[in-house]
This record gives sequence, C-alpha cells and structure tokens, in this order.
Amino acid sequence: MAEDDQKREVKLPAAWGAAKEGPKKWSSGARGDDPTVRVTHAPLAEGIGTGKAFFFVFGFKRAAPRDQEMLKDELAQIDDDIETLRRAGYTVVVDPQATKDDFVQMVEGRADGATGLAPAGFYWSAHGHADGAVECCDGGTVRPTDVDPAKVHAGLRLAIFGACYVGSRSRTWRAALGGKALVVGWGQPVTIGRAVDFLSPRADTTTDLDDLIQRWLLVDGPLPPNMGDAGDTALPMLATGRGRIGALVDRIPVVAQMLGASWHEHDNHLDLEVPLPNDRSQMVRAFLCDAADPFCEGETLFGVESIVGEITALVDPTLLVGELGRAAYGRVALVKSETDMPCIVTQSFVAATRATDNDLAAHVYQVALRADQLEDKLFGGDAG
Repeated sequence: MAEDDQKREVKLPAAWGAAKEGPKKWSSGARGDDPTVRVTHAPLAEGIGTGKAFFFVFGFKRAAPRDQEMLKDELAQIDDDIETLRRAGYTVVVDPQATKDDFVQMVEGRADGATGLAPAGFYWSAHGHADGAVECCDGGTVRPTDVDPAKVHAGLRLAIFGACYVGSRSRTWRAALGGKALVVGWGQPVTIGRAVDFLSPRADTTTDLDDLIQRWLLVDGPLPPNMGDAGDTALPMLATGRGRIGALVDRIPVVAQMLGASWHEHDNHLDLEVPLPNDRSQMVRAFLCDAADPFCEGETLFGVESIVGEITALVDPTLLVGELGRAAYGRVALVKSETDMPCIVTQSFVAATRATDNDLAAHVYQVALRADQLEDKLFGGDAG
C-alpha cells in the first residue's frame, strides 16, 4: 500500500453515528411483519366481552427457525381459550408476527382488527430480557418506556407476558400501562415446556392462562393491587449480604469433596455448584454470620442460601410451602431483590462450631435440592 493511501482520511457517513436501536427499514413505508397473517375472530355470542377485544400476539423472530417452532407449539394450545372468550362476547385477535407498533396500537385501543373495541387483555409471547423488554418478530424490542401511560386505554384489565424475566418488572410495566391493569409474567427463564403447560387447561393449577381468563375477564370484579406493595419495606435482604468467610475457607474443601461440588471464593461468601440427580445442579452460597436471636446471641452460624427467582402472579404460593411437616433442613423465604418483585430463596443455618463437616454438607445439599425442585416446578428449567 502506498504511503499516501495510508495517510488518507476515511470519512464515515454522519448517519452511522446516529443509528437507532431496532430493525432496519429500507424505506419509510416498509414494515418488518406481514400484516396479512393477523386474524380477527368475531364473537360467538353477547356477554361480558361485548365491545371488548383480547389479543394473542407473538414476537418470535420470523428469521429464527427455533423461534418459529416455539410459535407453532404455542399456537396449537390456544384454540380452547379463543372459543371461551368468543362465547363470552369478546372479539379475539391472533397475530403471529407482532411489532412494537402493534403493541402500542393494541394498548391504546387502535389495533388493526379491533378498532373501536376496548383492549381488555392480551397475551404477548416472546423472548424477554432482564430489564423488562420483550422482543418483536422483526428483531426489535418493546420496553415500558415505549408506552405513554396517559394514552393507554382505560379498559385494559389483564396484561400477560409469556416471556422470561419480564414478570420481575411487573410493577414497572403496570405503571407504564396506566397503573390499573394486572400484569403477570415469568420472573425467571422458563422452558418451552413450561410455557406450553401455562397455555394448557389443568385442574391442579390456579395461575395458568385459563385460570387468569376465568378470574379477570369472565367476571367484572376489582383488580388486585400490586404484589408486594403492602410489605416490601419489611422484607429482609439476602442473608449473604451480611456474611463473611472467616475460617470457613479451611472447612469447605472437605464439605465440597463430600458433595462432589466445585467452589469459588468471593469477598463475603463461597459459591458451591452442587451436583444433583438427573444431571442437574444448583448454585449455593455459603457464609458465616452472627446470630442475634434469644438464647443464641453472638453465636457464629454457618449459613447457606440459594436463589430460586422472583415471585410473580404466575407463581402458585402453595408450591413454596409444600411438604409441610416433613423433617428436613432448609426453609423457603422471600427477600428483597434488585427487580420490582421479591425474590424466592431457600436458606438454612446451623451453629458453625458445633456442626460436623457432615452436618454442613447436609445443609448445603438440602438447600440446593429444595431450590432446584422449586425452580423446576415454577419455571420448568435449571437456572441454577
């Protein structure tokens, strides 16, 4: 290459620096979805849903084969819900290719196929992000900040996000949607199997889609307040936050060897990756802390704690207190989290100086096992 060429300045188009997040549109009239795939189902009778609409909208990416398989699995499960809503007077809109514009128009009561109808509820299924964003079919996202609360239709009652993580931001979404609608979603990643289960009617559940429709769209009762508003300030922090390592670092190698676990040291706790049956595992935090309760003031405790995930309206509380009366280490607790919702954890504590290495291993293992079992029941996955 010539020396003059090496010194030649390369100028980039100014527009490159101003590029905005989201899918590319090659012309102002282009769109990233196919509007012809949207189907509007008219009511089959008059009822509580007369003058109202419910939406099944899907933000799975058009160009991703795995996403399209997930879409196919979910579409196969909603026919019974569509019929239930139509028989109650609802107009039902199904859109397998939803965009941000579709979302905004839907919640504002301006959706194609439902003009003039109150958007009573929706089920938006897509991949979700930890900040509360949900994906769209064209590669874009919808965030709470994309919605003007003042423009959200007053008739919106039920907002269901079939998306990982988004349930942990349900209070933020509720405010964005005008502050009235009940917002539900998953607080942690879920498997497609659990998502399909959510859409399938089952007699042993109270929080699946058919239950939510029955409770909030087929009757006109008052909506519940935000979960946790009444008692968040009283919730404790993660016990790990007040922990220390101290002499634990000398004992944990033997405990880890007994469990077949790997471990890593942090500033105030040790992480143990505990192997469990069926090729599963669970991360447990181990630490030392000081007791302050009566008859054990000043006692040094060995503590273990494992995070399950944020509680949401899709979590059946009865699962958190299952197997009552069974003699075992470990308890389930709710603690403050960095999201909108309280976090579910499993915990156990024992006097450190009087516990044998086998005692410590038993506490670690049972906390890990109970957390993993709860994750599997609530989210259908192994997030550990």
